[in-house]
Amino acid sequence: MVDEKVAVTVPLLMLAEKEENADTREFFDVVKGVTYTANFPELARILCLGVGIPGWLFTVDANRNMNLFHLNSRSIIELPHMNTLKGFDLDKHRGYLECYVDKVVLSSDPHTTDGYILMINQGGPRTLTYWKPGKKGFISVETRKAAYADVTWHGGELFVITRDGIETNPETKLYGVEEFIVGKVDVDNESYEKVDDLGNRPLFLGFSASLAVEQYGCKANHIYFMNDCTLTFDSSEKGDGKDMDVYNLFDNTIEPHYAGESYHRFSPPIWIFNTPNFSD
Repeated sequence: MVDEKVAVTVPLLMLAEKEENADTREFFDVVKGVTYTANFPELARILCLGVGIPGWLFTVDANRNMNLFHLNSRSIIELPHMNTLKGFDLDKHRGYLECYVDKVVLSSDPHTTDGYILMINQGGPRTLTYWKPGKKGFISVETRKAAYADVTWHGGELFVITRDGIETNPETKLYGVEEFIVGKVDVDNESYEKVDDLGNRPLFLGFSASLAVEQYGCKANHIYFMNDCTLTFDSSEKGDGKDMDVYNLFDNTIEPHYAGESYHRFSPPIWIFNTPNFSD
């Protein structure tokens, strides 16, 4: 599910961490085709996920300490430890943390309000949990047992995106996306319809809260995506970073939005929607 957002900056692709220089991160501008470099020792050897609010990242270190980090101000908000998540077992989940914390989303900017809510989609145990400032731990949301494809705070229109693909091609031995299907849900009339025209909005999907944004130099009616199927890339030698492409909703064609390689086992590329203070 994705939410219509307004007044966001041009999306940047924060590339995967480089093993030889973990303190430095690269940011690719998909509109200008330019790569910027900035020093972020705070993100070295850290799992990072986008949260849908420009500038903010959700981070987890090797000791399972969780924080919110802002790329511009470098503010850090300490969150309750991962052991406060319902059902979390360090020994059991050590090998597939990426599946356990699947998607993270913020309701609003912590710089502007203390009344925000952080929600986590726990992919492994298939549960939802949230945290509010002042709480000592995360609070589980009791819902039916199900695998949630995404979590977001939704506005006037609610979209559901289906990603069709294959785990392993019998000929190429590779996994990947083959087709996206976008549908719009009318919650009042309890109806669903397939849509191919998003107006002037592209969609951005991946290891971030999904966003539908105004064009800002990007291609309308296209899906800018990265692979987020942890079950497939977990067995890959390189890790994640394979699918960094653009899908055309009109003719179902796929072309790359980033031509280079950027793979990592636990810190793959993610979308961000602001501009850090780059160094030359």
